[in-house]
Amino acid sequence: LKFTEKRYSEIRTPLAFNPYIYMGASHSFSWPRGFPIDKLQDNFAEWSKANSTVKQLGGDMPFSNIGVIQSLCNGDPDNDAVFRMTRHHSTKFSFDKSKSALPLLIPLNKYSPYNAQATTHFYSVFWGLYLPITVSGRVTDIWRSYVTQRLMKELNLHVVYTPPIVTHERSAHDYLADMVAEIPLYDKTEKLLEFLDNWNSNAETLPQMIFDLWVGLYEHNYIEEDDVHAVFEWLKCMKEIGYVFPEVKNRHPDSMPKLPQKQPEIGGQPYRAFPYFNTFNTSAVSLQQVNKSRPENAVLKLILMTMDEWPMLKSWLLYHGQLLGFENLYVIDASTNPKCVSFLRYARDVLGANILFNNANLNQLEVLITRLASDIRGSSDFIMKVDTDEFLGVYDNNTTTALSVDVMEYLAGFATNNNHPLRRLQEKGHSRFGYAQPSIPSRHVCEGNIYATPDQFPLGEMVSVNPGFKAVYSSRHKFAVNLGGHFFGEGFDSSLVTNFGIFHYHSRCVEIEVENCKRVLERHNFISATENKDEVRSQLVKLCNIQPEQNFCEIGCKFRGVSNHKAAFYTKWIDCEESTRKGYYNEEMTGQTHQQLSDALTKSVERFSP
Repeated sequence: LKFTEKRYSEIRTPLAFNPYIYMGASHSFSWPRGFPIDKLQDNFAEWSKANSTVKQLGGDMPFSNIGVIQSLCNGDPDNDAVFRMTRHHSTKFSFDKSKSALPLLIPLNKYSPYNAQATTHFYSVFWGLYLPITVSGRVTDIWRSYVTQRLMKELNLHVVYTPPIVTHERSAHDYLADMVAEIPLYDKTEKLLEFLDNWNSNAETLPQMIFDLWVGLYEHNYIEEDDVHAVFEWLKCMKEIGYVFPEVKNRHPDSMPKLPQKQPEIGGQPYRAFPYFNTFNTSAVSLQQVNKSRPENAVLKLILMTMDEWPMLKSWLLYHGQLLGFENLYVIDASTNPKCVSFLRYARDVLGANILFNNANLNQLEVLITRLASDIRGSSDFIMKVDTDEFLGVYDNNTTTALSVDVMEYLAGFATNNNHPLRRLQEKGHSRFGYAQPSIPSRHVCEGNIYATPDQFPLGEMVSVNPGFKAVYSSRHKFAVNLGGHFFGEGFDSSLVTNFGIFHYHSRCVEIEVENCKRVLERHNFISATENKDEVRSQLVKLCNIQPEQNFCEIGCKFRGVSNHKAAFYTKWIDCEESTRKGYYNEEMTGQTHQQLSDALTKSVERFSP
């Protein structure tokens, strides 16, 4: 999420906070319904500051610290009648909905109005669902939002605004009638915020505190007596259905609210690096970014770069999130497929994965990946760069034919066991993968669905891999990451072999292989997505250093640069599609379903799928 650099904990006024300033609103100098209208002129100055001196930071915060999520809407969002009657195209409104748009944290000692549309109350704030019944419909949800926020401060719970998830086509409104119904918002909001901010209670429990506040609202003429009785019945009902009210945490409303952990960013998108527990490079970080305690198990982080690899992307992310924790996954994505983009936003905003939308071509990505890996070294023991078709496993001492998914057993006890095999390897430098279990292409599966999930494809037997296959980077030693995450370079000792292995679903359907090869060649700028088949062949003839009249199937591709194997396969497909298709499916190769892996994949979907 994002938050503002200005420390509002040190500034008591103004109390109202306008999130539109930071959410890419198409109408400048706009505001949500319920924002105190007598503070608009002061707030308009904030729009200019937001574009100059007020810096937005990226960070992370546990879901347990969030009480309410207000999602914005495009089209005709919830503005008040004054805005609608004074602005041209007031019902043609949009916010930043780009794939890199982030949720916004409302400062804990500020108040932002939220309504009853596209609003999520977490269990910890179910008590805040009550809507007052003695005020108009244009006021009730706003009063609720402000009252709930005051009580959330006692629980150290935040409100978060998210980019739009809906488009609102509002039914016809009588704006003048709306304005009359909204008069309490124009006349009383600022005084209400002052009352709330100065209010205190000696109650020891949250239900008593809630009731006390509503009584205070009645005594100050913000609601009528019927609401006091209704709130009493509401709280009684909540108890009778078994709702567990949170314990009051903050007995000192003036105490400084905690900001999220600031994290490094790429393109305005934060990714989790702090706090560090490895202190080999603390000179560049503050004490607040270092945690002297560390997990008992080895911390392994995975870096993935991907583009339009649906549904393999979903399987990969859910499987590894379940295995290692979503906070240890770093995905650099250039997808245009809306399924990929939507799922990755869910993985970022709900599951807590580190998602970086970035359209850099492959020739630029090595620098970006190395920077990312350098930033996360301090909060990890090992880092791997893997591909979307590579699923992490480990050598199983009970069999010589198959890998196991019991990776956490291999990582267990790393911090406390001086003789842990990974610890001995880490001290020596970077190590490598020892094993792989490759998939076998299946004509039968592909005839049904070329985009079948990985568990549909058989796997061959486990094999030892060549030394350059995949690196296991030790976070205690500097390194540069290559695009394939391969094990080579100065200081790399091929004798340092781990028990890590890869379930390698590289070979599935020939059409998928063709798509992947074409995409890689495009991202290297060897060919263009806008070129026709003849133009693509002409570009590849130059790349592969052959004559135009020569056949790729006979001559092959002589290119020996990066991703040359992709060029070799794709050029054969261009000139001899049928023979390439036939050769791809070797009917003599047999395999079987890996039941343990299949069960793990199924379980991850059941637990984490949206």
